[in-house]
Amino acid sequence: MLEPLLISTTFESRADAEKMAAALLDKRLVACAQIAGPVSSSYWWQGEIVFSEEYLLVMKSDASLYKELEQFVQKSHPYDTPEIIATVITHLSEDYRQWLEKELRI
Repeated sequence: MLEPLLISTTFESRADAEKMAAALLDKRLVACAQIAGPVSSSYWWQGEIVFSEEYLLVMKSDASLYKELEQFVQKSHPYDTPEIIATVITHLSEDYRQWLEKELRI
């Protein structure tokens, strides 16, 4: 049974976000990928507060594919410690659920 997830990560450049989106779509680990930005990010890194512009990649997938997706992102991401956050989608239209399940490798 489908357990849809909304997964996000960030990149320093739009080109890197687009490259990751294309690779994950090609592997059918995500059914949809959206890029927003630049967004302003503020965070602790190596003992300092950093302010930067990043591009947010938001992906729709399924819990059954999460581990493989996470491993691929960690291996392919240009950041030393990439943000990889997954949120369970609790409500989803039936039509979108069917489309999502059809497009993923599950």
